[in-house]
Amino acid sequence: MWFKSTEGTQLKDNMSTGSSNTSRFGKIFQIRWKEALGNKECPYLYRWTLVLFGYSIRLHHWVKSDDRRYFHDHSCDLISMIIWGTYKNVTPDGAFQARAWRPRKMKADVRHYLDIPKEGAWTIIFCGRPYKKWGFYVNDHMWRPLRYFSKFGIIQTADYQ
Repeated sequence: MWFKSTEGTQLKDNMSTGSSNTSRFGKIFQIRWKEALGNKECPYLYRWTLVLFGYSIRLHHWVKSDDRRYFHDHSCDLISMIIWGTYKNVTPDGAFQARAWRPRKMKADVRHYLDIPKEGAWTIIFCGRPYKKWGFYVNDHMWRPLRYFSKFGIIQTADYQ
């Protein structure tokens, strides 16, 4: 099995086979532990992930908001539920206040971003199998994350909320 440390390096235990996280075994079962997303100095999100046969359960500790410059979508359909805190889910059609313990089903192609308050939030997400590539929608054209962040940079600095 594969574990990802908080520093983002992969650690392999002596039970696993294969040479990378994309091995056959890695596609069947993975545990990712406290991945920090965003700037290394001030992540906007910490994520714990369990992957089984392509499906995943994710625990997110939101510290800052998603990138608000452009909407993004997801690679799979999902069910998300806040287990502590609150946030605004902002879509091209408007924003709504999400509240704790109210599950929300979302299709992969829904464009949105999350506006997280200073208190942060914790969510649990049940993800279906990925069936498409995800990205940011810049002037109605989908940009993959690497291209997007290479062009625009990561904005979640220490003073970003």
